[in-house]
Amino acid sequence: MNTTHTPGPWAVIGTEVRWLADDETVTTITELEDLTPRQAANARLIAAAPDLLAALQAVLPYLKGTESFAAQEAQARVAIAKATGA
Repeated sequence: MNTTHTPGPWAVIGTEVRWLADDETVTTITELEDLTPRQAANARLIAAAPDLLAALQAVLPYLKGTESFAAQEAQARVAIAKATGA
């Protein structure tokens, strides 16, 4: 069983979120021809997920131990744990 996520880059193409490395479909958002605005927003968020995770992981060392950003460090750690299943 693979326990890691599919790395980016991902993109929204039509009604699918695709992994651009080999044009693999990561998920199909809907069978409808046109996405509703909410479905399109969800698709963009899903496609951005690998980049968002990488960005949080990159800034976490800069937040670590800084009293003025303690809440943001905690929030970043929770989000990273949620994304990685840790």
